Amino acid sequence: MLDAVKNYSTFIDRTNPLTKILLAAILFVTVIFIHNPNVLFHLTIIMLIMLLLLSGVKIKYLTILLIFILISGFISSLYMIFYGEGTQTLFRYGIIHITEESFVRGIHISMRGAILSLFGALVIFTTKITDVFYALMIQLKIKPKYAYSFMAAIRMVPIIVAEYFQLRQARKVRKALIHKKYISGFRGLKSTIVTLLSQSIRRAYRLGIAMESKGFSDGVRTYYHRTSFSKYDLYLIALIGAAVFAALEFGTVISPFTSTDAR
Repeated sequence: MLDAVKNYSTFIDRTNPLTKILLAAILFVTVIFIHNPNVLFHLTIIMLIMLLLLSGVKIKYLTILLIFILISGFISSLYMIFYGEGTQTLFRYGIIHITEESFVRGIHISMRGAILSLFGALVIFTTKITDVFYALMIQLKIKPKYAYSFMAAIRMVPIIVAEYFQLRQARKVRKALIHKKYISGFRGLKSTIVTLLSQSIRRAYRLGIAMESKGFSDGVRTYYHRTSFSKYDLYLIALIGAAVFAALEFGTVISPFTSTDAR
């Protein structure tokens, strides 16, 4: 699926998924404790450049993603902008009171979300879901039955979605033969859920029988596809560290906001 939206791959594609997840957690904590909006502004720009250059995704898909991130960030900041506290009033109408301080706080919150969203998108576009579960089994020693169960469940999601649309089409064809109360409202929802669940249970049972017939167990396993830590993990760690350091330095030199503390 990722190959359909990507033009090329970078070293981040070869980085261990656990390293990316750990860096995402560290970046989350780091962003939470940065209260200077100037630093967050530069870090947002750096993360945007990283996503554009290192994700390898076609520009049209990145444009759609960036529009969605921009809209969601703007919506999340509205409450703080419209109803925040401050002394320098910019606009007042009824209960809406926009001050310079509340505006900066709102932009501050939206930039936090944008940074995490941009890095999260970079991780998603450069990581295969199967590699995540292999890393959990090989590096973290998660039992294979749990990892393969989640992997199989994720693989079944597109099948369930396809069955749902197939069920809708079948109901449209037989609409004249089925009473309206059985295909609309709560009863319609209930029948849809029961149908999809019954199909999923049968499919899971067949999958369990197939795994058992193949000799699947919790014993010692060998892996055709292996994940490991490499120099690319060090490259990504150094890149994120350099990005945060550069944002801190640029935040003191180039200051688009007069405020240095948005708390």
